Amino acid sequence: MREIESEGRRIVLGAVAGLAGLAVVGPVSASEDSGPQNTPRQAWATKDNAVNIGPNAAPVADALDMLMIQQCFARYGMGHDEGLGPVLASLFTQDAVVEVADGHGAPFQVVRGREAVVANFANSFRQQGDQRRHCFTNIIVEEASANKARVLAYALVSVAAHGGLILGAAVIYTADLRKEGGIWRFSRLFIGMDAYTTPKPKV
Repeated sequence: MREIESEGRRIVLGAVAGLAGLAVVGPVSASEDSGPQNTPRQAWATKDNAVNIGPNAAPVADALDMLMIQQCFARYGMGHDEGLGPVLASLFTQDAVVEVADGHGAPFQVVRGREAVVANFANSFRQQGDQRRHCFTNIIVEEASANKARVLAYALVSVAAHGGLILGAAVIYTADLRKEGGIWRFSRLFIGMDAYTTPKPKV
């Protein structure tokens, strides 16, 4: 009887999920297994020391600086999605470092220097050939001084191609920024993808 009730509940939940446009492929359970079937590991960014999220606290920067930092992320997303090299170049310091990781703290790609960073984004843009939109949220300025800041952010990346629209990536960022000539720029940007549902660009 319990098995019948459980199966009935699963069917009902499946129907509800179907109406919501979700896919139900089977039961979901918590596991400590870190094998390929359960990647990425839950809370991988914290466990691998890729991000350091502090408790709630008073603002560490004034409102104008916080707004300028938020705009830095927003402009990065739009510049990336529209393939605008000059816009991207304006967002990074000359000695910038960009690290890209996929579900763990060790990056699979490290790019150094503004010119190399912009060229790498252009290479990815050419290979992808689709329309992406970076939607940034949860931007937290964790540390800040007059000319330096450490910032965390989330992004969801939609991908439009072949007449369809999918979620391409869920991303956590940690960034160091420097203020030069009154403008905030990325000096280090860690791009940590939970998953990447389209083929990765060749590096």
